[in-house]
Amino acid sequence: MIRPLIGPLIGPLLGMARIGLRFQLAYRSDVIMTVLTLIAQVFLLRMVWTSVYGAQQQAQGMTLPQLLAYLSLANLQAFATTPVISYIALFRIRTGMVFFDLSRPTGYLPQLAAFQAGHTSGGLLLLAPAIPVVLLVGSITPTGQPLAYAGTLLLGYAISVQLSLLICLIGFWTLETSAIALLYRLTSQFFAGTLVPLSFFPGALGTLAEALPFKYLGYVPAAVYVGHLSGASVLHALAAEVAWVAGLTVLLWAVWQRAHRRVVINGG
Repeated sequence: MIRPLIGPLIGPLLGMARIGLRFQLAYRSDVIMTVLTLIAQVFLLRMVWTSVYGAQQQAQGMTLPQLLAYLSLANLQAFATTPVISYIALFRIRTGMVFFDLSRPTGYLPQLAAFQAGHTSGGLLLLAPAIPVVLLVGSITPTGQPLAYAGTLLLGYAISVQLSLLICLIGFWTLETSAIALLYRLTSQFFAGTLVPLSFFPGALGTLAEALPFKYLGYVPAAVYVGHLSGASVLHALAAEVAWVAGLTVLLWAVWQRAHRRVVINGG
Protein backbone atom coordinates (compact mmCIF):
# COMPACT_ATOMS: atom_id res chain seq x y z
CA MET A 1 0.00 0.00 0.00
CA ILE A 2 2.87 2.39 0.81
CA ARG A 3 4.96 1.70 -2.30
CA PRO A 4 2.40 3.08 -4.81
CA LEU A 5 2.28 6.31 -2.78
CA ILE A 6 6.03 6.73 -2.31
CA GLY A 7 7.14 5.52 -5.75
CA PRO A 8 5.90 8.53 -7.74
CA LEU A 9 7.75 10.86 -5.35
CA ILE A 10 11.11 9.06 -5.25
CA GLY A 11 11.67 9.35 -9.00
CA PRO A 12 11.36 13.16 -9.18
CA LEU A 13 13.50 13.61 -6.04
CA LEU A 14 16.22 11.41 -7.53
CA GLY A 15 15.95 13.56 -10.64
CA MET A 16 16.53 16.68 -8.55
CA ALA A 17 19.55 14.99 -6.98
CA ARG A 18 20.95 14.25 -10.45
CA ILE A 19 20.45 17.90 -11.42
CA GLY A 20 22.37 18.96 -8.31
CA LEU A 21 25.16 16.53 -9.18
CA ARG A 22 25.42 17.78 -12.75
CA PHE A 23 25.28 21.39 -11.57
CA GLN A 24 28.33 20.78 -9.41
CA LEU A 25 30.22 18.90 -12.13
CA ALA A 26 29.43 21.59 -14.71
CA TYR A 27 31.67 24.08 -12.92
CA ARG A 28 34.77 21.93 -12.53
CA SER A 29 37.26 24.79 -12.96
CA ASP A 30 35.67 26.68 -10.07
CA VAL A 31 35.84 23.58 -7.88
CA ILE A 32 39.48 23.01 -8.82
CA MET A 33 40.37 26.56 -7.76
CA THR A 34 38.42 26.09 -4.52
CA VAL A 35 40.32 22.85 -3.84
CA LEU A 36 43.63 24.63 -4.38
CA THR A 37 42.46 27.36 -2.01
CA LEU A 38 41.53 24.69 0.53
CA ILE A 39 44.99 23.12 0.35
CA ALA A 40 46.62 26.54 0.70
CA GLN A 41 44.42 27.38 3.69
CA VAL A 42 45.25 24.11 5.43
CA PHE A 43 48.96 24.72 4.81
CA LEU A 44 48.79 28.29 6.16
CA LEU A 45 46.87 27.16 9.25
CA ARG A 46 49.55 24.55 9.82
CA MET A 47 52.29 27.19 9.67
CA VAL A 48 50.44 29.66 11.92
CA TRP A 49 49.45 27.19 14.62
CA THR A 50 52.85 25.49 14.62
CA SER A 51 54.34 28.90 15.36
CA VAL A 52 51.71 29.65 18.03
CA TYR A 53 52.32 26.38 19.85
CA GLY A 54 56.10 26.74 19.71
CA ALA A 55 57.62 24.43 22.33
CA GLN A 56 54.25 23.72 24.03
CA GLN A 57 53.18 20.10 24.09
CA GLN A 58 49.47 20.93 24.18
CA ALA A 59 46.91 23.69 24.73
CA GLN A 60 43.27 23.40 25.87
CA GLY A 61 43.68 19.62 25.94
CA MET A 62 44.83 19.34 22.31
CA THR A 63 48.31 18.40 21.17
CA LEU A 64 49.72 20.13 18.08
CA PRO A 65 49.22 17.05 15.82
CA GLN A 66 45.63 16.79 17.07
CA LEU A 67 45.02 20.47 16.40
CA LEU A 68 46.49 20.34 12.89
CA ALA A 69 44.41 17.27 12.04
CA TYR A 70 41.32 18.90 13.55
CA LEU A 71 41.69 22.15 11.56
CA SER A 72 42.42 20.31 8.32
CA LEU A 73 39.41 18.06 8.75
CA ALA A 74 37.10 20.89 9.80
CA ASN A 75 37.96 22.86 6.66
CA LEU A 76 37.67 19.76 4.48
CA GLN A 77 34.20 19.13 5.92
CA ALA A 78 33.19 22.76 5.40
CA PHE A 79 34.16 22.61 1.73
CA ALA A 80 32.40 19.31 1.09
CA THR A 81 29.15 19.95 2.95
CA THR A 82 28.41 23.71 2.76
CA PRO A 83 24.91 24.02 1.18
CA VAL A 84 24.29 26.14 -1.92
CA ILE A 85 20.51 25.91 -1.98
CA SER A 86 20.01 29.36 -0.45
CA TYR A 87 21.63 30.91 -3.54
CA ILE A 88 19.71 28.64 -5.93
CA ALA A 89 16.40 29.46 -4.24
CA LEU A 90 17.18 33.19 -4.33
CA PHE A 91 17.70 33.09 -8.11
CA ARG A 92 14.50 31.16 -8.71
CA ILE A 93 12.43 33.44 -6.47
CA ARG A 94 13.84 36.54 -8.19
CA THR A 95 13.06 35.25 -11.69
CA GLY A 96 9.68 33.73 -10.90
CA MET A 97 10.89 30.19 -11.68
CA VAL A 98 9.86 29.22 -8.16
CA PHE A 99 6.35 28.86 -9.62
CA PHE A 100 7.42 25.62 -11.31
CA ASP A 101 9.04 24.37 -8.08
CA LEU A 102 5.84 24.97 -6.13
CA SER A 103 3.70 23.22 -8.73
CA ARG A 104 5.59 19.93 -8.47
CA PRO A 105 3.97 17.21 -6.31
CA THR A 106 7.18 16.38 -4.43
CA GLY A 107 7.03 19.53 -2.28
CA TYR A 108 9.31 22.55 -2.28
CA LEU A 109 11.58 21.71 0.66
CA PRO A 110 12.18 18.06 -0.36
CA GLN A 111 13.19 19.30 -3.83
CA LEU A 112 15.79 21.64 -2.39
CA ALA A 113 17.09 18.96 -0.02
CA ALA A 114 17.42 16.46 -2.88
CA PHE A 115 19.22 19.03 -5.05
CA GLN A 116 21.64 19.71 -2.19
CA ALA A 117 22.31 16.00 -1.69
CA GLY A 118 23.22 15.63 -5.36
CA HIS A 119 25.35 18.78 -5.27
CA THR A 120 27.24 17.49 -2.24
CA SER A 121 27.84 14.15 -3.96
CA GLY A 122 29.35 15.98 -6.94
CA GLY A 123 31.57 18.00 -4.62
CA LEU A 124 32.84 14.82 -2.98
CA LEU A 125 33.66 13.33 -6.38
CA LEU A 126 35.66 16.39 -7.40
CA LEU A 127 37.28 16.59 -3.99
CA ALA A 128 38.51 12.98 -4.01
CA PRO A 129 41.83 13.66 -5.80
CA ALA A 130 42.71 16.40 -3.29
CA ILE A 131 41.95 14.37 -0.16
CA PRO A 132 45.37 12.61 -0.05
CA VAL A 133 47.10 16.00 -0.25
CA VAL A 134 44.99 17.46 2.56
CA LEU A 135 45.57 14.34 4.66
CA LEU A 136 49.32 14.72 4.20
CA VAL A 137 49.48 18.49 4.76
CA GLY A 138 47.09 18.32 7.69
CA SER A 139 48.73 15.32 9.38
CA ILE A 140 45.40 13.48 9.46
CA THR A 141 45.65 9.84 10.59
CA PRO A 142 42.86 7.21 10.86
CA THR A 143 40.39 7.78 13.67
CA GLY A 144 39.69 5.41 16.53
CA GLN A 145 35.98 6.37 16.49
CA PRO A 146 34.83 5.87 12.88
CA LEU A 147 31.15 5.21 13.67
CA ALA A 148 30.88 8.11 16.10
CA TYR A 149 32.56 10.40 13.59
CA ALA A 150 30.25 9.30 10.75
CA GLY A 151 27.18 9.74 12.96
CA THR A 152 28.08 13.25 14.14
CA LEU A 153 29.09 14.28 10.62
CA LEU A 154 25.85 13.10 8.98
CA LEU A 155 23.65 14.68 11.64
CA GLY A 156 25.70 17.89 11.41
CA TYR A 157 25.18 17.90 7.65
CA ALA A 158 21.43 17.50 8.16
CA ILE A 159 21.43 20.49 10.53
CA SER A 160 23.40 22.54 7.99
CA VAL A 161 20.89 21.76 5.22
CA GLN A 162 17.93 22.57 7.48
CA LEU A 163 19.39 25.95 8.42
CA SER A 164 19.91 26.74 4.74
CA LEU A 165 16.31 25.74 4.02
CA LEU A 166 15.18 28.30 6.59
CA ILE A 167 17.13 30.97 4.71
CA CYS A 168 15.41 29.84 1.50
CA LEU A 169 12.02 30.34 3.12
CA ILE A 170 12.94 33.85 4.29
CA GLY A 171 13.09 34.73 0.59
CA PHE A 172 9.31 34.41 0.36
CA TRP A 173 9.07 37.49 2.59
CA THR A 174 12.14 39.50 1.56
CA LEU A 175 12.67 38.42 -2.10
CA GLU A 176 16.38 38.98 -1.34
CA THR A 177 18.49 36.72 0.85
CA SER A 178 22.04 37.23 -0.47
CA ALA A 179 23.07 39.41 2.49
CA ILE A 180 21.46 37.01 4.96
CA ALA A 181 23.16 34.06 3.28
CA LEU A 182 26.55 35.81 3.43
CA LEU A 183 26.07 36.69 7.10
CA TYR A 184 25.03 33.11 7.82
CA ARG A 185 28.07 31.72 6.01
CA LEU A 186 30.52 33.93 7.91
CA THR A 187 28.83 33.29 11.26
CA SER A 188 28.47 29.55 10.77
CA GLN A 189 32.09 29.11 9.68
CA PHE A 190 33.37 31.04 12.66
CA PHE A 191 31.23 29.24 15.22
CA ALA A 192 31.83 25.90 13.49
CA GLY A 193 35.45 26.24 14.53
CA THR A 194 37.09 26.05 11.11
CA LEU A 195 39.80 28.56 12.08
CA VAL A 196 39.95 28.18 15.86
CA PRO A 197 38.63 25.19 17.87
CA LEU A 198 35.72 26.12 20.10
CA SER A 199 37.65 24.88 23.14
CA PHE A 200 39.89 27.94 22.64
CA PHE A 201 36.96 30.40 22.75
CA PRO A 202 37.05 32.53 25.91
CA GLY A 203 34.26 33.24 28.42
CA ALA A 204 30.97 34.45 27.00
CA LEU A 205 32.06 33.71 23.42
CA GLY A 206 32.62 30.08 24.31
CA THR A 207 29.25 29.91 26.07
CA LEU A 208 27.53 31.35 22.99
CA ALA A 209 29.33 28.90 20.70
CA GLU A 210 28.16 26.01 22.87
CA ALA A 211 24.54 27.17 22.68
CA LEU A 212 24.43 27.57 18.89
CA PRO A 213 23.99 24.66 16.46
CA PHE A 214 26.96 25.66 14.30
CA LYS A 215 29.44 23.61 16.35
CA TYR A 216 27.85 20.45 14.94
CA LEU A 217 28.74 21.59 11.42
CA GLY A 218 32.48 21.43 12.03
CA TYR A 219 33.84 21.33 15.55
CA VAL A 220 32.04 18.29 16.96
CA PRO A 221 32.70 15.82 14.08
CA ALA A 222 36.34 16.92 13.75
CA ALA A 223 36.89 16.81 17.53
CA VAL A 224 35.41 13.30 17.64
CA TYR A 225 37.69 12.23 14.78
CA VAL A 226 40.89 13.34 16.52
CA GLY A 227 39.77 11.97 19.89
CA HIS A 228 39.30 15.32 21.62
CA LEU A 229 35.71 14.22 22.31
CA SER A 230 35.06 10.64 23.34
CA GLY A 231 32.88 8.42 25.52
CA ALA A 232 29.94 10.16 27.18
CA SER A 233 30.76 13.44 25.41
CA VAL A 234 30.12 11.78 22.04
CA LEU A 235 26.79 10.32 23.19
CA HIS A 236 25.74 13.72 24.51
CA ALA A 237 26.69 15.35 21.20
CA LEU A 238 24.73 12.76 19.19
CA ALA A 239 21.66 13.24 21.39
CA ALA A 240 21.90 17.01 21.03
CA GLU A 241 22.19 16.72 17.24
CA VAL A 242 19.11 14.52 17.05
CA ALA A 243 17.24 17.09 19.15
CA TRP A 244 18.35 19.91 16.85
CA VAL A 245 17.29 17.96 13.74
CA ALA A 246 13.86 17.27 15.26
CA GLY A 247 13.41 20.87 16.42
CA LEU A 248 14.45 22.33 13.07
CA THR A 249 12.10 19.93 11.27
CA VAL A 250 9.17 21.26 13.29
CA LEU A 251 10.32 24.86 12.76
CA LEU A 252 10.65 24.34 8.99
CA TRP A 253 7.14 22.90 8.81
CA ALA A 254 5.71 25.83 10.79
CA VAL A 255 7.52 28.46 8.69
CA TRP A 256 6.54 26.73 5.45
CA GLN A 257 2.85 26.86 6.43
CA ARG A 258 3.11 30.65 6.39
CA ALA A 259 5.73 31.11 3.66
CA HIS A 260 3.86 29.44 0.79
CA ARG A 261 0.96 31.87 1.30
CA ARG A 262 3.27 34.82 0.61
CA VAL A 263 4.53 33.79 -2.82
CA VAL A 264 5.18 36.66 -5.22
CA ILE A 265 5.90 35.60 -8.78
CA ASN A 266 8.38 37.92 -10.51
CA GLY A 267 9.93 37.76 -13.95
CA GLY A 268 8.05 35.94 -16.70
